[in-house]
Parts: sequence; C-alpha cells; structure tokens
Amino acid sequence: MPSVPTVPATVEPLPSPEILWRSERPELVALQWEARRRIASPWGMLAVALLESLLTIPHGVLYRSKLHPDGSPLNLAIALVGSSGAGKSTLYHGVAYALEFLGADVPDPESVRSGEGIPALMGWMEKGEDGAVVLVWRRGDHAVSLHYDEVGQLGAQAARTGSTISDAIKSLTSGERLGGQNSKGDGLTIPARSYRAVVTVAVQPSRAAPLLNDEAVAGGLAARFVYALVEDPTIAHLPIPTRSTERVTVPLTQRDNGVRFVDALPVMDAAHEADTRAAHRGEREPVDSRLLLNRAIIAIAFANLAGRAVLIDEDWELAGAFMAQSLQTREAVQDAVAAPVEDQRARLEAKMMERMQTMRGEGATFQEARRRLSRPQGDALTAMIRESRFTPW
Repeated sequence: MPSVPTVPATVEPLPSPEILWRSERPELVALQWEARRRIASPWGMLAVALLESLLTIPHGVLYRSKLHPDGSPLNLAIALVGSSGAGKSTLYHGVAYALEFLGADVPDPESVRSGEGIPALMGWMEKGEDGAVVLVWRRGDHAVSLHYDEVGQLGAQAARTGSTISDAIKSLTSGERLGGQNSKGDGLTIPARSYRAVVTVAVQPSRAAPLLNDEAVAGGLAARFVYALVEDPTIAHLPIPTRSTERVTVPLTQRDNGVRFVDALPVMDAAHEADTRAAHRGEREPVDSRLLLNRAIIAIAFANLAGRAVLIDEDWELAGAFMAQSLQTREAVQDAVAAPVEDQRARLEAKMMERMQTMRGEGATFQEARRRLSRPQGDALTAMIRESRFTPW
C-alpha cells in the first residue's frame, strides 16, 4: 500500500520583526545606518530597497512551488504608511546612497490616472514593414514602478464610474494581461507574465479605507498589499551615527545563467500546503490570502540583494520578520480606519490647539498662526470659532 503523506496542520508563526535588524548582512547594515543618518524609518527604506531589488530581476523569472509548478510572477505592492508627505523621496534617496545595483537601470516611480493608462507606461503598438502590428516595449527589461502619492487619490479614481484602477493593480501584481483591443483592432495589449511591476501607495492611516474596506477585501485588492512604516516613533530618539559605513554593491550577475525559476525551499512548500488546507477549512482570512506568496517574493528580493539567485532559509526568515511588521502596521491602520469620526475630529482639534498655543507662545499673531495650519486644521479652527469653542487673540 502506498504511504499516506504527512499533512502539516498549521502554518508556522511568523518570526519577530526585531530579528531582521540583528542581521549582519552588509546590505541591511547599510540600509539601517542610512536610515539612522537621515532620521528615516528603516522599514520604509527597506521596503523601497526590496522593490528595487525585484525590479532588477529579469521579468521572465518566476517563483515556483510544488503547488504552483507553473510559477508566479515576482510583482509586489507596498503601502507606505505615514502622514501626507511623510518622506517618500527621503527613502529613495537613502536607498540610492546605501546600495548600488551594479549595472542596473532601475525605473523611476510613475503615476497614472486610470487603469487604462498603465499599459501605455510599458509600451505601444507599431506597424512594421510587413503591415503587422507589434508591441514595442519602452524598456528592454519590461519593468515599471507605479506610485500613488495619497491613498485617497487611488480611492477617488477607483470610485469613478467605469474606473479600472483597482482591477489593474490586482492584474499587475498577478502578472496578468493588461489592456485590450477594440472591435477595430485598435488598442494596446500587454501579454501576461511579460513584465515586472511594483506598486507603492502613500497611506495616511485614517484614510486607508480604499485598501481595507469590505469591497477591497472581497475583491482581493486588500490581500495584494504589504505594509511598511514611513513614520516610526521608535526612531525619534535614536542618535545620528557618527561612524560612516560603506555603500554596498549589489551584483546582478547571478541572473546571467538564464534560469527561469526560483524554487521554494522545503519549509516554504510545507507552509503553502498548510495555508491552502487552512483556506479550505475556512481558517484563513481573505485579507491574508496572498500573505505567503508576498513573503516568498520578499524572500527572493532578499536573496537578490545578497547576490544570489537561489533561496536559503535565512531569506525566508527575514521575509517572515518583514511580514510580521507588515501585519502589525496593517492592524494599526485598520484600527485608525475603524475609529469613530468623532475620535478623529477630536485628535485633529487637539493637534491644532497644541500648534496654535505653541505659535502664540512664540509671539505669532492669530492670523499668522492660522496661515501656518494645514487645511484640515484650519477647517477645524473655523468650526470651533463658529461654535464659540475657540477665541482668537
């Protein structure tokens, strides 16, 4: 009689986020040092480094596990969590200072207003001498990086009648076909699995509903995103390092052999199996349906940062620590989204009052102080004056 295979009962718990920064990998040391020097979030800087690492991997390389022997594209979406203008440019400049992807031309982040605009960032259709229409790629590596400055912008676009932006992001991360042809044969089609794509969205926690509401969860958009802190209170007290560290060179010759697949480790195959069985038992939350796939893609990005085309156990462990931080951040964002409107208004008013008192103490006139407020704070001040809860000086 054939033996019955052992079925893993549950997925192993994620490691603690703190283990990631105990690593002695040169690239992680350089990123952490640069984050400290710029008083920036190491999680946000690492998120950008991981995305750029993925963008340097040839678009034809796929992640292969036992459950998916045909492979999965290495595309990823990350929510950068912080207040508006929380330092995206600092993260990208910091990564460029800490790491050099040797010989790579990493695409700059671009923005589009609709799902239909995404294929145009990748290429265009051109008629050849024989009359046949062919796709011409804008970049030889078929790579694209999308960024949305505010999650509200993404939500507003998604809410428009006929908008395809949410579906396009889901298609991008899955490496599906983009665009299409009309009845006249016009249009632009990007074939499935023919490109590398990463997506970033700047997320203010209280405005993150477009990524986490019931529709986003049911439609699969919520599961696409990994979360990284851009504003991290744990770094506020850390001193700026005085001893310099060297810029780390990330070699890319590990991809020159043309290997198409990055194979899962045995521990990864076991995790995928346990997770899939848990889903069939109704024990996996829909918002976590891509958690292990995202972890695997991040593990591959870690391996690539270390100059390897194959995975080792440490890559999986580090990716797990990053995902643990992501889940903690997502939970905090969910709490902010669920907070009553009254609580959000009270926090805004308290912050505004504190700023006004500080500026008054510095000798500013009421009108000068009012001009320095953000628009939401100014609106809150106007309401408080109208309701006789604030007296100008």
